[in-house]
Amino acid sequence: MSHDLQLWAGDRRMAVITHDATADQWQLQYADDWRTDPQAFPLSPVLPLERPAHAHASASLRRFIEHLLPEGTALDVAARYNGLSRSNVFGLIRALGAETAGALRFEANGAPTLAAAPPRELPLQELDARIGQRAELPLNVWDGRVRMSVAGLQDKLLVYLDRPLSEGGRLWLVDGQPLASTHLLKPDADHPRTPHLAINEHFCMSLAHRMGLPAAEVDLLRTPRPVLVVRRFDRLLEVTPTGPQVKRLHVIDACQACDLPVSFKYERHLGSAPELQNFRDGMSLPRLFGCVNGATQKAATRLTLLRWALFQLLIGNSDAHGKNFSFFVGPGGLLAPAPWYDLVSVRQYPQLDTELAMAIGDVFAPTEVAAFPLADFARRCGIDRKLMQREGRRLAKAALGAAAAQAAWAGYQDAERPFIESLAGFVQQQAQWLERVTAEAAAVPAKYL
Repeated sequence: MSHDLQLWAGDRRMAVITHDATADQWQLQYADDWRTDPQAFPLSPVLPLERPAHAHASASLRRFIEHLLPEGTALDVAARYNGLSRSNVFGLIRALGAETAGALRFEANGAPTLAAAPPRELPLQELDARIGQRAELPLNVWDGRVRMSVAGLQDKLLVYLDRPLSEGGRLWLVDGQPLASTHLLKPDADHPRTPHLAINEHFCMSLAHRMGLPAAEVDLLRTPRPVLVVRRFDRLLEVTPTGPQVKRLHVIDACQACDLPVSFKYERHLGSAPELQNFRDGMSLPRLFGCVNGATQKAATRLTLLRWALFQLLIGNSDAHGKNFSFFVGPGGLLAPAPWYDLVSVRQYPQLDTELAMAIGDVFAPTEVAAFPLADFARRCGIDRKLMQREGRRLAKAALGAAAAQAAWAGYQDAERPFIESLAGFVQQQAQWLERVTAEAAAVPAKYL
């Protein structure tokens, strides 16, 4: 038996998705008025507006939708509360699809839900209590039902923030219509293996801002537990005569852009056991830079990707994988880099696996990244090595002052200061290393590459 889902972009019906559960076959049919609109966009580059001769690939459509679902425990909870298997992608997106990443909403009844449940305020005291109860009651369960959580393994809660926190903004749980979420809440993990994780991410994201890099806006909320507040870059809050409205922008992550499964977000998607180390079919930096071919501004996109890759080395984020970079999808499917997110110095936690999610050249160990692997990375990704040297020097100089300035931010509490000072010192050391190693990479003779 086949089932349909109507797919909406804002208040416009975009497409119909049909799923044959027995054969696990998926079909995509764009609405005629959407397909012929010059401002329309496809779901992704591999699911174009013009239907291929033999229809859109069923597996590609399934993969695209699977990327919209939460991961890990959040996915287990969503499946359990809806009486579904976690492998039932159609059932899960049907249950959770009113509030996904990007512009999309999935509706089973053929019409957008304009009369949803009213927004429900979330007082800080209640939020703090629920954070403390995460082991017994998952954070994505509220009022007896599961609320959508965007992809990723960390605990997240989608909320609507009616004004900036500095102006007394209040948090609200919303259902996606007429108001959609505008922010992500990421409480501290409160795990001994990853102390001060929310503070770590706040520092790294704020550092990028201080350096003039395009990271998503963040703030720090105290419940009094530390909670990272991330403004969603795929949402625009607009004030209209009838009240506030949230406009959705279509974004896809790099795995969706490259038509890779969720499990391929790491380059070594089978793991790093000795007998598996040569299997590198997952997301890689050359694949990521390949997305430049579909970009509106190719040179600017390549430069943004280069800066992103170097910044991960600067802060020690070894877990920068294929779902940690996203693109806006514009008319006709052209891509533009979205703001950066999930910037964390994983190397502050030596008890964790710090192998690089995507290799620099052929190197996966951060401490083994040197001149030749960087030169090899530049060759594989089509980067001029002199440009990489200039960017390494520019980022290094900016980081030296920015790290000290961010470490002095008054919002960090006394118990967090030793961690922050250590992190700032690490970044400053990495900055000196980055300037030196990119210069050395530029000097590697081309005949050796």
